[in-house]
Amino acid sequence: MSESRALDVVLLGSGFGGSLLAAALGAGGMSVAVVDRARHPRFAIGESSTPAADLLLQQIATRHGLDEVLPLTKFGTWRDAYPQVNCGCKRGFSYFHHAGPLGFRATDAHENELLVAASSSRAAADTQWYRADVDAFLVEVARNRGVEVIEGAQVVDVEHRAPNDWVVVVEHEGSVLRLESAFVVDASGPAGVLMNRVGVPDAGDELATRSAAVYSHWRGVRPVGEWLREQGSSTGDYPYPVEDSVIHHLFEDGWLWQIPFEDGTTSLGYVFADPAAAIRESTAEATWKRVVRDRPALADVLGPTLLAEFPGELFRTRGLQRMRAEAAGEDWAALPYTVGFIDPLHSTGIAHTLSGVARLVGILLERCGDERVEALRAYTRDVGAELRLVDRLVSGCYAALGDFRLFTTWVMAYFAAATTYERRRIADPAGEVGFLCADDSRFVRMVERMHGELASVRGGGNVEAFVSRMREELAPYNHVGLFEPAAPNMYWHTALEK
Repeated sequence: MSESRALDVVLLGSGFGGSLLAAALGAGGMSVAVVDRARHPRFAIGESSTPAADLLLQQIATRHGLDEVLPLTKFGTWRDAYPQVNCGCKRGFSYFHHAGPLGFRATDAHENELLVAASSSRAAADTQWYRADVDAFLVEVARNRGVEVIEGAQVVDVEHRAPNDWVVVVEHEGSVLRLESAFVVDASGPAGVLMNRVGVPDAGDELATRSAAVYSHWRGVRPVGEWLREQGSSTGDYPYPVEDSVIHHLFEDGWLWQIPFEDGTTSLGYVFADPAAAIRESTAEATWKRVVRDRPALADVLGPTLLAEFPGELFRTRGLQRMRAEAAGEDWAALPYTVGFIDPLHSTGIAHTLSGVARLVGILLERCGDERVEALRAYTRDVGAELRLVDRLVSGCYAALGDFRLFTTWVMAYFAAATTYERRRIADPAGEVGFLCADDSRFVRMVERMHGELASVRGGGNVEAFVSRMREELAPYNHVGLFEPAAPNMYWHTALEK
């Protein structure tokens, strides 16, 4: 049996970005269908939100009347409105340096710790997104806005008959659906269903970051605060309880993320600076066992069961980085996560996707004809520039993993970009503001220049001179007292109040 639908937009992929975009378009009066081969709830990675992500989500929800989404923009309102949607409290970014022959050492000067606050309280905090719950919630938001959600469906063909004339052919529950639309959005992530159909070339060779990961969810992980107390850390200087943050354990060859959720689940993943190190063993389980075995500190940090016990499934990548050469054409577009991804180190994924949602909603609802085409050209240019900037901000951190003084200096470039971007978004909520200041040529040139200097410093250059240069170069973007914490490496106030 075959059926046909005539629609304004078809979206391929029902992750949080595709569902939110579909909901906003549906609220704006468009006829929309979302197609996905899987069903919700389902495991997904990319869980750490940021002030920029919450700001973007708030602006999208407010501008397009998605009132039911607004509680998700703060930890306090999220827990009050939707306690059944699992999340975690994220008040900041926490880093612990385990590199060197002695590993992590607690000192009064916090020489091996960096905590950067992003909110002043749990009520106003950002969140860790338990993606199985969040994605399922946003699919329902889309349905309630009139979007046709077709789950468990297989895209068998995508026909581009003429400009603004697409047919997406789908097999679903024994039927064949022909979805005819003027515009198609690829929100399928790494699968790149539409990107492959239109032949968008790969541009990943331009990226400097090269990393891979092994990861999953666990129960019964030891609270990191217990470990810190055993180490004698001066936690009284901390701007927040460390469990209320995304935690980075830094080693010379990579780092481990630790994300606690309210229901007792913890997301753990080890990211290798060298992708080849992630696939030495035949299974993900063997790789994880090596990670913990070769880093005895992790058994103390996480608890002894992490070496022997595994969750239902471990996931492993051969490489995290990817980038396509284009993000849009005259009658199609892809969300940023489908266009490319760099690395989870700076938690940029959710915010970057939301920035793409915000732009595409405006383009599709408010522009047509030549004006829309020109806006899509700008979109494809900007998404590429944003991915390249994130790549430099991340790869510099990998280059500095062995020297915590260099790491804490280079990471300030990310925090300067993020806090400046937040201010620009607040000042111009409807504008096309480049993600993380990627549209600021002065900032981008500075990052490229200092990225090059970082390599020479690692080769034996003057670290203190590099620190001074970075402080000077970032001064125009330093609105929150970076390089000037009240206690060493402890930043209490870096984000705007919500």
